[in-house]
Amino acid sequence: MMKNKINKQGNRVWIYCRVANPDDMALKFQQEQMVEYARKQGWEVVSITAEQGSGLDFNRKGLKEVMEVVEAKQIDIVLAKSICRIGRDVYKTMECVEWMNHYGVNLITADNGVNFKPANDIIGFMMTV
Repeated sequence: MMKNKINKQGNRVWIYCRVANPDDMALKFQQEQMVEYARKQGWEVVSITAEQGSGLDFNRKGLKEVMEVVEAKQIDIVLAKSICRIGRDVYKTMECVEWMNHYGVNLITADNGVNFKPANDIIGFMMTV
């Protein structure tokens, strides 16, 4: 079932994929899913970051790479499979998403098509997973 297109004026998307444990197949599959999702939305994929690392560690090389392009305003959307791909710590994840929003970048998750904006969205969603 294809979800409705998410309306966004800017369509430059950076795909962020993460797995906690070394699993090249899972990482590749996640990446393929996100590319297909972005294509269906009509978004321009600027680049893809795929990394292996703990969701509790926010000092990851790939996440830093994403934050650099957010800060440089080179993208409009960060696309991840789920909010947990950004991080597993609710409050650090919330800070990360609010920081993206400060630069006009939206975090959108493919699993549920959510465009995370207010902190309450993140807290409420992460408490249910």
